Amino acid sequence: MTQVDKQNSITAERVEYLRNMRHLKQNEVAKAAAMSDSLYSHKIHGRTQFMPEELRALADFFNTSVDYLMGRTLEPWPVDNTQPEEVTA
Repeated sequence: MTQVDKQNSITAERVEYLRNMRHLKQNEVAKAAAMSDSLYSHKIHGRTQFMPEELRALADFFNTSVDYLMGRTLEPWPVDNTQPEEVTA
C-alpha cells in the first residue's frame, strides 16, 4: 500500500465513521461534498482519491477539521483553547 493509498484509506474510514455517527446515508454526504453517489462510493472504497476541495466541504459539513479527516489529529471536533479576555474596570 502506497502512502497515498494509506492516506486515502484513513480519510475514507473517518468520513464513514462521521457519517455513521450522524445516521446519514451516503448520498446525503455525497451531496454535501458536491459529488455524485458513485464518485463518493469510489472514494470510500479507495478507487479514487479525495480532492482538497472535497476534504474542505466534508470538514465543513461534519464540523470537523481537514486534519482530522486526513489522520493528522485524533480529535474529530475542534477544541477552543483560547483564554477569555481579561476584563478591566
